[in-house]
Amino acid sequence: MYKLIVVDDEKAIRQGICNYIDWGGLGFEVTASFEDGKETIEYIESHDVDVVLTDIEMAQVSGLELAKYIHDRQLPPKAVIISGYKEFEYARKAVEYGVEHYLLKPIKMEEVTEVFTKIRKDLDKKKENGHRLITEQRNFEELLPELREQFWISLLVGGPRAKEKLIKRKNLLKLDMDVELPCGILDIKPAGEDEELLPYNRSENYHNLINNIFGGISDEIQCYPTFLSADILKIIVTTCRNETADMFGKRLKLQIDEKCQSAYSLLKLKFDIKIEKIFKNLVEMTEYNCRLSSRAELEQSPDTGLLSEDYEQLIQKYKLLMGIINDGDFEELDNMIDNIFLEFRNLPIDQVKQISIDMFSMLSGKFVKMGIDFWKDMNKTVSYQQIMEAENLRELKIKCQNMLRATIDIVRSKQNAGSRSIVEQSLLYIKNHIGEDLSLEGIADRFFLNQTYFSRLFKQYTGTTFTDYLIEQRMEKAKELLSLGRFKVYEVSQMIGYRSEKYFFRIFKQYAGCSPAEYFRGRSLNDER
Repeated sequence: MYKLIVVDDEKAIRQGICNYIDWGGLGFEVTASFEDGKETIEYIESHDVDVVLTDIEMAQVSGLELAKYIHDRQLPPKAVIISGYKEFEYARKAVEYGVEHYLLKPIKMEEVTEVFTKIRKDLDKKKENGHRLITEQRNFEELLPELREQFWISLLVGGPRAKEKLIKRKNLLKLDMDVELPCGILDIKPAGEDEELLPYNRSENYHNLINNIFGGISDEIQCYPTFLSADILKIIVTTCRNETADMFGKRLKLQIDEKCQSAYSLLKLKFDIKIEKIFKNLVEMTEYNCRLSSRAELEQSPDTGLLSEDYEQLIQKYKLLMGIINDGDFEELDNMIDNIFLEFRNLPIDQVKQISIDMFSMLSGKFVKMGIDFWKDMNKTVSYQQIMEAENLRELKIKCQNMLRATIDIVRSKQNAGSRSIVEQSLLYIKNHIGEDLSLEGIADRFFLNQTYFSRLFKQYTGTTFTDYLIEQRMEKAKELLSLGRFKVYEVSQMIGYRSEKYFFRIFKQYAGCSPAEYFRGRSLNDER
């Protein structure tokens, strides 16, 4: 019920309005009534009120003054004016003060019903929008770490370069940094196959471990661990101090050594870390490594002739493209295409054509997994022939850009079903491979999606995070296996994908409230009874 107060200086009319109208049937409850606007103002300042139904003429504070008071202070209640005056001036002032409805005496029930039915619908919509905004804000806060990582990934593989766009993004993501101050990129790898690190490596727990050790702020240096793939980890570092790049680099070297020493002292873990590059500011960092090489002594992709590291970066951009297409962001699509083709500028046109065909082929395969018959729906809009007939890089870029824009339109029309299909397939895959080394990134890769975008989809359709869902499925499977009484604890641990029995023991106890052995004994006693 919405809360309504009635204001009229004539007692008989006031009581009649309160008692003789079926407010409950209209969705309202009369919570108070007053004979003057002055008393009303005092009430609405300290009570929740949705609607004020007020006479226009009263002794001390009129209905118009009351409406003006509500309007000027942007208070929540809606005002409905009742009056026996038909002069236009009153109606004009009522509208001026935000009054949406103006009723004339004697009040007609059909008018009251019509007016308050509309008000109730407006209030329902406002409440629904409020709940939606709260939910969206909560979801945004939950996804903030992943969205931040996506922001850093996009910069490392060629995201927005305009200073204004960088500032807008970092403000949206609540990143406390100055884009004008020095920053840097660290390259980090675990040193050897340390047995203690095995339970963490290539999993969500490894990500958490790295964030706990190297993430956060220390001595006014902020670190952002960023996984480009399962094997490529970079840490972007920024400073809060107004200092030169050289000063920042020296301080950073000391902090890296301290963190590595702490990791070894506390956890016996060793890491190889090097400062890959220090930049004067964030804009300079976005221009780093923007050129793809065509031939060198390093390992190359057999199909494209690109260096393997360059090709890995290109794959990351294709994943970002999938997210951009699913989001329907034309501006971001144009930026990404500009960036990709900027990197192609020194490559032979035939090689760029082959890379472009690979891109569409990869996207096509992933769209098919989403239930979208890419080539059938695109008809002649996407065509290998058009790509091969391009005479220069500029023409090829325009063709690819137009094809990808058309792709956005198609995906939009099928997005809900496609996204749901991805999540459903991922759930089935988890169920059928529960004993394997599963990770968010690995599942996202199956659908050629950036892991942050996939994480968002997963939470949207399941209501829980990927990590929480995976733990729940593994723990329920562990309960099932323990109940059979045929397997030792370490065997169950391995059967549900945990290589470390100690880690499994700890997670199971947190989830079930008892150890695996205690759970088995409890089930056995219940069966005997």
